[in-house]
Amino acid sequence: VLAVWTWVAAGHFSPAAWLGCEAICFVLYAAGTIVSSWSPLTTGIRFDLPLRLLFGYLIINTSLFALSVLSPLGIVANFSLLALLVALLLVLRRPIRVREPWRTPDLAVLVLALAAATLWCRDSLSPMQVKGATTVIKPWLDGFYHAVHVRMFAESHGAASLEDFRMAGVPARIYHYAAYLTPSLVKQISGLSGYTLFSGLMVPLGIFFVGLGAYVLVASFLGPWPALAAAAAVLLLPDGAQQGLHNTFMSYHWLMQISPGATFGLAMLAVGWLFVLRGCLDGKALQVLAGWLIAAISVSYKAQFFVANALLLFLAPALFFRGIKLRWRLSWLCVAVVVYVLGVNLAQRLPGMPLIRLDGSSTGKLLAMVNSFADPGSVRQFFERYMGLRHSLRQNVEVGAAYYLITVLGVFAPLLFIATAALWRRLKNPLVSLPLLFVLNFLVMALGLALDNRGIATPEELSHRPFVWMYFVVVTSLGALAGLALVRSKRLGRFSRPILLSLSVALLAFPAVRAAGIQRVSTMTTSSYVPYSTALLQAADYMRTHGGPRDLFQDSAFDTNYLVSALSSRRAYVERTFLRLARNEELEARVVAVTRLMQIQGEVAVRAEAQRLGIRWFLARPGQALAWPAEIVEHPAFAKDGYRVYGFEPG
Repeated sequence: VLAVWTWVAAGHFSPAAWLGCEAICFVLYAAGTIVSSWSPLTTGIRFDLPLRLLFGYLIINTSLFALSVLSPLGIVANFSLLALLVALLLVLRRPIRVREPWRTPDLAVLVLALAAATLWCRDSLSPMQVKGATTVIKPWLDGFYHAVHVRMFAESHGAASLEDFRMAGVPARIYHYAAYLTPSLVKQISGLSGYTLFSGLMVPLGIFFVGLGAYVLVASFLGPWPALAAAAAVLLLPDGAQQGLHNTFMSYHWLMQISPGATFGLAMLAVGWLFVLRGCLDGKALQVLAGWLIAAISVSYKAQFFVANALLLFLAPALFFRGIKLRWRLSWLCVAVVVYVLGVNLAQRLPGMPLIRLDGSSTGKLLAMVNSFADPGSVRQFFERYMGLRHSLRQNVEVGAAYYLITVLGVFAPLLFIATAALWRRLKNPLVSLPLLFVLNFLVMALGLALDNRGIATPEELSHRPFVWMYFVVVTSLGALAGLALVRSKRLGRFSRPILLSLSVALLAFPAVRAAGIQRVSTMTTSSYVPYSTALLQAADYMRTHGGPRDLFQDSAFDTNYLVSALSSRRAYVERTFLRLARNEELEARVVAVTRLMQIQGEVAVRAEAQRLGIRWFLARPGQALAWPAEIVEHPAFAKDGYRVYGFEPG
């Protein structure tokens, strides 16, 4: 299925991509199987096929990320070494094959998650629509940024080869890059473009893993059939924004599409919480430590989610660990809070860390910004009257809390409180109480954190992005509890399995109907489904098919959305960005150098300066004035509809 996704996105079948996908899936399964044979870690945990795939991905993909920094070898060689190591361990460990009847839920959740990912990602799987001189690109604008990083890690040979996406030759900033490694590996194996692997593999694979994450989080506590219900709920049910509230900025399914790193971060944290909770309930410190380690690794996938989980992960043993006396629980609570506060204060002194300050200074501004993404109408106008910059902190907190719950969860918000009240005493399980803790945790962060002014990413990331983790936990728990109620029903229990399978298939109708255009934001004109000149895309493709992967290009418009860099698979000498990030002074110095290059009049001087800067290709946009002599201006390597590509001999 992964190979078919890349086939559809690329527009042609790649045997190398198919073989690469087969090899990757086998190695993931084998690595997970090796872990499953270590009983001190896995006792009490349902280590079936979904968890083996997820755990294998955690090991192999994270190792590839580490090797991309540490190893001078390329990504294919690094993967080959990991595959050989897995094969050797598989022989040495000789994990026992458990012979038992075919387990329907394990297969069903894989099929369901693959089907859901395929339906949700229709725009990503068919990303471009050519209409003569215009080509409409359907996915969200950030897809070009992601494709640039897929290319970068595909060509990595150690830390020195990892560059700032805006400027070639400048070291990459610290960020959560791990999710790019698997599509980067397939890119290097197959030769397909980075944008094809972003849209045709990275996005749907992440949604597939989210479904598996919901399943494994529940299966070891409530059984496989409630776990299937949990996966169906989080994969297929409409989120709050799709239930009629129409604020896409707070839509779970929207963010899953435009920020694929979030999907991998969700899946990894689900595995981490599985081990922490299972270890607490069974009194096994090793499993708790393993869960903490997995959660720490998730920083490299989606750091914002780790920040939103860190305190509760520390508090989990005090709340759920079996057999601890009350005084030890209270002591643990106090120590965990102190360690967390000290850790946050220490982290604030490190370079590359966003601002984490809980002072309520940005509450009104953030609420006004979030509400500005809502569709015009009575709901938006109502909340504009009661929250925003003109209102007090107290009113913003009171109204904003209700606004976030309604906008993100919709009908799931009251269902959560009803289910918790009904099952608190009857079903002593963390899946009942934990969702409320995450709701409270998100509201504190969303309403209390100051906006980040350090130029690490967008200012609202820590306040906004964790809403998808809250949604995931709430809907996963509600789906699991509904499935458990059906399985245990005296009247319907005997029919629960066919009912769950039938409902899951029926709910596929929702993504089948609603997936088209899901990445659009009605209040933005440059989000997705953006028309570009076909000639611009052809110019980028010309650079991709000529020269070498280490070539530098320069766009006369400074490629502000990274389209040229993504589609050409070439490194940019300098690109502008709408964010004010670190090294901004160096970026502006390069902009000045390019501007000076465009003003040089002598042929020899132009070529010498381009060679000095290392620029192999120069893309001039329609109407771009160049002071270069006619010997250069009138002889581009590529020209169409005003777009011109000039080639310079490399230095």
